[in-house]
Amino acid sequence: MIIFSVVNMGLEEVKRHKLRTTLTMLGVILGVASLIALFSVVEGSKKRSLEWMKEVGGFEKMNVSDQELKNADKLRINRSKGRTYEDALAVARKCDTVRYVSPEVATRTTLSYKGRNFRYSTYGITDGMLKINSYEVAYGRYVTEWDLQRRARVCIIGTNVARDLFRSEFPLGKNIYINNQYFTVVGILKNYVMMTGKRNTIDFKNSWVSIPITTIQDRFTGNDNVTYLNLQVKDANRLSETIQQVKNVLLKRHFYLEDFAFDSREEGAERMKQQNLMYTVLLGCIGGISLLVGGIGIMNIMLASVTARTREIGIRRALGATKTNVLFQFLVEAMIISVAGGLLGIGFGLFLVKMFSYLPELVPSIDAGNILLAFSFSVCVGLFFGVYPAKKAADTNPIDALRYE
Repeated sequence: MIIFSVVNMGLEEVKRHKLRTTLTMLGVILGVASLIALFSVVEGSKKRSLEWMKEVGGFEKMNVSDQELKNADKLRINRSKGRTYEDALAVARKCDTVRYVSPEVATRTTLSYKGRNFRYSTYGITDGMLKINSYEVAYGRYVTEWDLQRRARVCIIGTNVARDLFRSEFPLGKNIYINNQYFTVVGILKNYVMMTGKRNTIDFKNSWVSIPITTIQDRFTGNDNVTYLNLQVKDANRLSETIQQVKNVLLKRHFYLEDFAFDSREEGAERMKQQNLMYTVLLGCIGGISLLVGGIGIMNIMLASVTARTREIGIRRALGATKTNVLFQFLVEAMIISVAGGLLGIGFGLFLVKMFSYLPELVPSIDAGNILLAFSFSVCVGLFFGVYPAKKAADTNPIDALRYE
């Protein structure tokens, strides 16, 4: 009952000075709102980066690239063919830590249909490309093992290619010419959209043309070499083990010439984490400073309130109130201001996040943990900066307080 009585007295005091209370809460409101808004921007940026990374293979993706050898003798260099389709098949057979292998051959070709001609990058691929890079076929099918074995003249196209070549026609089953050789469209990818401002960051998937890798090597490049040799590891924590397994396989096939190198995304992932942490700390400090300013405002107003209510404190002490009662009453008033400011700050912060979502290049994401953190910080600030005024009120000498004019 005593606690409810003190809380009620605190609420009455706050209501009695509405303007003063509102101005005091303003710093807390802005501090909480800025923390929520800034954390949401960072969280949204992090989620968008992870989504984009997933669309291009994720952190488990690894590329085996060419490496120039300067000190090896020319005879040995000439014996090694470099990265080949057979290398990819060997890695897939012998490396149990590799989930998928995607050998790719890239070249520029001219696509023709009913007199319409367009230049596109065309890729010779296997089904590993679909699995590693998250390509999804909306209509038709993807490249099969049977297509690879018979070097089939089939192709899969993206939505931009379909629109350019076929206009309003449905492309599936139609024949087109790629570098004057006819191919049948057996698959159409789904339309990919990931907007950052006015830019679709994964539109390259919509301008995609793929044919079986054996077909592109047989009809266009004339050799077994690949442009890219991508892998997806089963466990990112076993990356070093995977690299060693693949390295052992390739060294035997390349006459123990290390004319290849591994490019993993481990460093990129670490760099992304460090960058997100830096932004979180920096923006958190900005919001924290706003809250501290609000806390100083609470302490300033509470000190003024203690001075103005000195005689009231003396009367309460004369009527039997203890130091603890007085201390608790002023602490409750400070907490009411900080809690109310925190709740209003949450509302204003959510409004700012909504406004940010309409701005180009920003994709804020609300996280309940960040809201709870901002609100808890505001309560702690109110408690911390309310202790000194409350203690000063409790330590006031009752006799001097009764004489105070």
